[in-house]
Amino acid sequence: MDTISKQPTFADRGINLYELKTQLADLGFVRPDITDRLREIVLSDNVRFNFQHRERNEQVTLDCWFDFYRKVPEGPVILHSYDAALMQHSTMETSYRAFQIDTPIDMACQVLAKQLAENLPDSEAKPWMLNKEAAKFYLSQNNPKQIDFFNQLNSNVMNTQNLDFLKKTLLNLGFGEQVNADLEKNITAKTPEFVLTAKHEFNQQKVDYTLHFKGGENLDNYFFNKFDTTLKKGKDNEENQTFYINKGNGVTAKEAFNLMEGRAVYKQLYNKEGEGYHAWLQLDNNNQTQNGNKEIKRFNENYGFDLNEVLKGKGIKELATPEGTDNLFRSLKKGNNQQITVERDGEDKKYFIAASPQFKTVDLFDHQMKKIKREELLKPEQKQTTSKSQKKGEQQKEDAPVKKQANKRKMTV
Repeated sequence: MDTISKQPTFADRGINLYELKTQLADLGFVRPDITDRLREIVLSDNVRFNFQHRERNEQVTLDCWFDFYRKVPEGPVILHSYDAALMQHSTMETSYRAFQIDTPIDMACQVLAKQLAENLPDSEAKPWMLNKEAAKFYLSQNNPKQIDFFNQLNSNVMNTQNLDFLKKTLLNLGFGEQVNADLEKNITAKTPEFVLTAKHEFNQQKVDYTLHFKGGENLDNYFFNKFDTTLKKGKDNEENQTFYINKGNGVTAKEAFNLMEGRAVYKQLYNKEGEGYHAWLQLDNNNQTQNGNKEIKRFNENYGFDLNEVLKGKGIKELATPEGTDNLFRSLKKGNNQQITVERDGEDKKYFIAASPQFKTVDLFDHQMKKIKREELLKPEQKQTTSKSQKKGEQQKEDAPVKKQANKRKMTV
């Protein structure tokens, strides 16, 4: 007598759908589209099924492939296992693994994230399929602090953005890219606090910098707080000064050198309320802070120092065009000794000037950088005017006797 196969009823399939939906929800898969796919599978007459599920955020993409089957054609659909792949967007690296149905997806993500963190090749991921206990054991290996690898991976994009911001800050402050590799290495290693060193040479003078970085509370973000500057003056003499950074803003490497050379720098500053203002800064050689730093003197806009008023009318050729004026003022505001050209006796003479806001003037140097009297920087127009006045006076003196003599002759006639 032939056996008549029993076809599953709609009620049986409804129960099967509910059980599968609950099983996947317990594993952490709760998206509505999963229910739609399960319904298609349960209503189908096939004996083996596979479907892919994807979840994505700004940091990673998770792909899962579920393997379903029926023991007999008329039987319920059963979840056998699932494969998973995790791709990190910032690096485009991907890790793979298979998991048994007792392994929740959050644990699977931890395993995949650890593989990425350890750069573990898929060929060395053994055993390939993990159950819950095997996954726990893998996560505990070489991980005494129980690092949350998946959350760490998700924070990597933030770290990447933070790293890019720090690199841009270093570039803007004149340190270039010389510490970028060590910076990235320390941030990747989650080093709570570290220092990096940089070097420069200005005007044949060597300057050493020590840059201080510190991680936030969860080491998700790092901050560039300050840098120490060491200026070597001679074989046995050196000067040290610490400069502080506020949200990526502060004096540059070159401006730090200029300040330590005694010159003034014009910067935008912020008060306690976060309001911006501009001021000239200059180190105070007579007063120091408790940590040995020189005090910084500030001369804001109300102090009354105006570069334009000081330099206009001095016959400086660089001020003849808007572009030349902008370049000259920008250089002086950075604290540089800037070369200028002034016409004297029909010839161009070269001088160097530096801003001196405390005395509301500029310091003047010759071509050998020897300080000279500011009075040499006179208006060419004054000399020309004086010369013309002298010639006119001399002409009047010459004309006067002639005129008098002419009158005398007329009277004689």
